Amino acid sequence: MQADEQASFSVDGSMSIGRLRQILDEHYSWVAAIDFSSQASRALFWYVSEEKLEPRIGQRFAEPGQDLEQPLAVARDIAQLQAALPGWSDAQSVASFLLRHPEHRHSLRRVQLAPAFPYADIQDNLIDQALLPIDLLRCKLSFFGATHFDPRSDRWVRITLYQNAPFPHELGQMAADDWSYPNLDSQEQRRACLVE
Repeated sequence: MQADEQASFSVDGSMSIGRLRQILDEHYSWVAAIDFSSQASRALFWYVSEEKLEPRIGQRFAEPGQDLEQPLAVARDIAQLQAALPGWSDAQSVASFLLRHPEHRHSLRRVQLAPAFPYADIQDNLIDQALLPIDLLRCKLSFFGATHFDPRSDRWVRITLYQNAPFPHELGQMAADDWSYPNLDSQEQRRACLVE
């Protein structure tokens, strides 16, 4: 899944560096807790497989392919943006900053989007050695109504979709707002059946 953010959102070059710092403090303060000088904190890189066009993880210090890295290292990129800001006064514009540091354009765009989309980022280091892809998969699948996560490894999971969903002929007879998430009674009943 990807979106062309450049087509729908242009960087606001008139924004002040002071406002940029304020947004960074409000939405990306969690990045300060990550030590990117450690190899473990930047051990992975994400790329798209040529054969299946699926996201994959490579070991940064053991495998080739970093040149194919996808821009999913949000925490690292934000930390690099923050490291480039000292020396810039609050009154200066983002446009003047980007003229000197065009490599931060994608991060700056993300920061400018953050006030309107506060849940747009997973607030974690997605290139850390300790990252478990299954945690990201569970998060993504939950948006589609997945329940009953049954991990088969640290890279894939079996899920249940549409449990308790009505059949087409039952749609008019059920409450439409909550059937995608099974109630606790049905989950307890399922556990009881599994135990027997």
